[in-house]
Amino acid sequence: MTSEQTVPERPDQVLEFTLGNKHYCVGIDVVDEIVRRQSVTPMPDTPPQVVGMMDLRGETTTILDPKQVLEIGNDRATEYVIIFDRQGDRQIGWLVDEVHEVADLSKPEINPVDDSKYLNGVVSENDQFTMWVDPSTLNGAVARE
Repeated sequence: MTSEQTVPERPDQVLEFTLGNKHYCVGIDVVDEIVRRQSVTPMPDTPPQVVGMMDLRGETTTILDPKQVLEIGNDRATEYVIIFDRQGDRQIGWLVDEVHEVADLSKPEINPVDDSKYLNGVVSENDQFTMWVDPSTLNGAVARE
């Protein structure tokens, strides 16, 4: 770790979820809601991580597969969609395998991650490691492609 690397300001709480067999989290302050997966309409001429569009109460939501971006094996069926707060004129959701809980981040140790533009750090607590994902970076990378 270089002296320039810092862990971003930690949120008070995070939403923990599973992708493949690993635990991940995002700040709860950027999550709008969690819904069960519904019918997703594929969109032509989009990057592979864009699964398609979903109608969520009359609103078109772009659905991403973070497993594609984070290069995680895709052997489990995705059950849930985490819907993030609106970014400009777009609403984005992520397919995730399981949603676990909202956890307090006031006590665990957070270690920075070298060479990852999508992870803010690794949360270490009770012999479990949870990858803290930066949704704005991941969503923004897909939006630019």
